[in-house]
Amino acid sequence: MAKILITGATGLLGSRLVPFLRVRGHQVICLGHTHATDLNADLASFEQTARALDQARPEVIINLAAITNVDRCETNPQEAYLTNVKSVENLSAWIQAAQQPCHLIHISSDQLYDGVGPHSEGELTICNNYAMSKLAGELAVGSAPKTILRTNFVGRSLCEARISFTDWLHTALRGTSSINVFEDVMFSPLAINTLCDCIDRSIGERPSGVFNLGSRDGMSKADFAFAFATAAGLPTTNLVRGNVASLSILAARRPTDMRMNCERFEARMGLKLPRLIDEIHVLAHDYLRGIS
Repeated sequence: MAKILITGATGLLGSRLVPFLRVRGHQVICLGHTHATDLNADLASFEQTARALDQARPEVIINLAAITNVDRCETNPQEAYLTNVKSVENLSAWIQAAQQPCHLIHISSDQLYDGVGPHSEGELTICNNYAMSKLAGELAVGSAPKTILRTNFVGRSLCEARISFTDWLHTALRGTSSINVFEDVMFSPLAINTLCDCIDRSIGERPSGVFNLGSRDGMSKADFAFAFATAAGLPTTNLVRGNVASLSILAARRPTDMRMNCERFEARMGLKLPRLIDEIHVLAHDYLRGIS
């Protein structure tokens, strides 16, 4: 088992990953900005970052710290740079200067892809500041030992400050207001527990390089919404198919096909990733049971 430091530990993914890894037997140290974490540091400051990491001396750093609000990154590029790029640069600098081995698992995004998918790791299309900052963050890792996972996930949130896409969808499906779901946005996410398991496997194997990590296939967000509703036994009468291209209120352009070819991760890790429809049934079962 490993001594792991997780940045962004109180966020949407971190709130699920921390207890998951502790159950698996790892020693987990949480780093963030709040008193709810074991250590506090502003990762945009190398001095604060180094002080915290010198205290923790982790074998593995899992970097979840990021601004993921696409429109916020579009209108605040400096903030996006400091959180999504500079913080990674500081983590990498500490790892390369540390007098002990330390591996960085950096969580990146499927929003680096657009056009007709599924996309392999080299087929990048950058269409907004968020995607640019995530790509720059990957490059900021430099020569530090690293596993970069480009991913997307769905599932129940344990983070009080954030609801997930499926939390929103599950609540909205039980209401009466119309819900616009997009036919022109394709993705291939994993259920959050599947992603946590893949991260745990990456801790053990520590594969080097950049890997797509998602379901074996994908679908539009509209088809996902209808499939999730059906699997959860919820009505679909208030679902309205639409197109993100018709929205004029977004600050940033959105990619329309983020489906990923994940064969490289499967081959390196010796596993077969699930189909998205199977992940939807797992998620629906979780919501039906009311479990986290």
